[in-house]
Amino acid sequence: MSSFRFRKKTEYGMMMVSLLAKAGKGGLVSVRNMQDSGLPRSFLVKIARDLIKAKLVVAKEGRGGGYSLAKEPTEITLKQVVEAVDGQVATAGCLVHGAKKCPLADHCPHRAMMEKLTEEIGSILSKYKLADFGKK
Repeated sequence: MSSFRFRKKTEYGMMMVSLLAKAGKGGLVSVRNMQDSGLPRSFLVKIARDLIKAKLVVAKEGRGGGYSLAKEPTEITLKQVVEAVDGQVATAGCLVHGAKKCPLADHCPHRAMMEKLTEEIGSILSKYKLADFGKK
């Protein structure tokens, strides 16, 4: 098993937005359709809340409700989705929480490399848009 991978919540978030991307901006996808695609309802609500807060998704409540993208699939990056669902992209805790919490901050042997890796991963995630889901 790989030690470098997205958390399950992030994977489900990407699955959710890929379904929404297929429907396009404003195209409504029901919770039932998402569940039929393998997304557990318990995760859907939490993920949707995060994506709505980030202004990437909108919800329509009630009968005939569901979720839709707030923007065109060409306008939303994977980085935006990952950060909405899982927080700031970072390869080390000190890059998120600051060096103050790290006892090695003054003489850290790998912080510069972790910063570079974080920038590169962020750049790669920014390169891909929701519109790229389903492309080969």
